[in-house]
Amino acid sequence: MDINLRLGVKFILVMKNKIILVAAFFSVLLLACNLDSLPNEFPNEVEFAQILADVHFAEAAINQIRIKERGVDSAVNNYYHHVLAKHNLTQEKFDTIVSWYSSHPQIYQDVYEDAIALLSEREAEWEREVKQIKAEEERVKKVKEARNVWKNKKNYFINLKDTFDRRIPFDIVLDTIEADGYRLSAYYQFLKGSMIKDPSLEILTLYADSTLDTISYKLPITHINTKAELMIGVDKELKILRMQGFLVNHDTTKEIRTRIKDIEFEYIPKEDTISVQ
Repeated sequence: MDINLRLGVKFILVMKNKIILVAAFFSVLLLACNLDSLPNEFPNEVEFAQILADVHFAEAAINQIRIKERGVDSAVNNYYHHVLAKHNLTQEKFDTIVSWYSSHPQIYQDVYEDAIALLSEREAEWEREVKQIKAEEERVKKVKEARNVWKNKKNYFINLKDTFDRRIPFDIVLDTIEADGYRLSAYYQFLKGSMIKDPSLEILTLYADSTLDTISYKLPITHINTKAELMIGVDKELKILRMQGFLVNHDTTKEIRTRIKDIEFEYIPKEDTISVQ
């Protein structure tokens, strides 16, 4: 359930509040408590507390998914039934068990208190996971920043009215960097009205022995945001001194409407051992 990781703490707070309200409601019914024994085939209080915690979590998660995504009713319903199936329960059997516990409010209140404790444990677990995810994202971000050799804009929108070079040229001097290669990537989207043919991402590489190498990546002309990636120099022992090229080489007399996003140009350090604190 990756879609819920960042919402986990919020889910649990909603569930805990809901359960506390239900528990308060049952507390006023204590005098009506009936002392019938628990049917043999029903889960005991400890087991039912776990079931309730899982079910309430599923319900809260489903509600959040429905708010964020449309047309997912089948998927979320399957998730709910998967939670019941994990406890070998059908919807009918679960409803029957809830009905029995509802007729025994003192027992039900104890169960809900246990469910709250379980959800508090889950809240702490979610907080740890979210903290770890954020820490890892921050580490990766710092590594990318440390390796970055692209100093230009990261996003471009290009059309025929632009006065700058619509091929988006670049020139990067790399003679001070010890690297095992470079990785250039960007997302491309060719919009309605674009008439260019055979656009390409093109790089001219100058090596320490003064040799030149040209690499091209043919860009698919699609309205869908598509990633293009080039690896440069990973199969060569020679040091790279300079790279020049065009993010979108094309016939500039043709109509162009193109969006280029999230440009990344990073070097691969020797043995990939870069350290970022």
